[in-house]
Amino acid sequence: MRFTCMAAIVSILIAPHAATADIKRHKAVPEAFWGEWIAGGQSCTKNDQPPLSITASAYSRADSRCTIDWVDETAGRAGAIYSAHLRCSSGEQPQPSVANLILVSREDGMISLGADFESLQSYQRCPAGAEPRPHIGGPE
Repeated sequence: MRFTCMAAIVSILIAPHAATADIKRHKAVPEAFWGEWIAGGQSCTKNDQPPLSITASAYSRADSRCTIDWVDETAGRAGAIYSAHLRCSSGEQPQPSVANLILVSREDGMISLGADFESLQSYQRCPAGAEPRPHIGGPE
């Protein structure tokens, strides 16, 4: 009887922790986030800062290139919230660093990206075929 009571208490203590994990792990970024993106309100054709790029397995900006190890999906009030686990390298760092990127799709066709919820910024997709950087030199 004493063993049965102890087992019941242990089950009660452990079960809530296992039940609260509502995260789906993916091997790639969802297709809705793929493409070239630029900060909200800026132009893809007249911007002097390169846009960021997201593919199924990579994330890149002007200062770094990252491979995506995995993406966690969590339910949010306005839809799914994704958190990508990245391994990034830049010209200044000889060893890759580990980073996280939160990705949130918005109803207005934009996305929000950031390392945490306090640093989320809005981005708009550059249209396919748009010249994302100004053309410098060479034939037009």
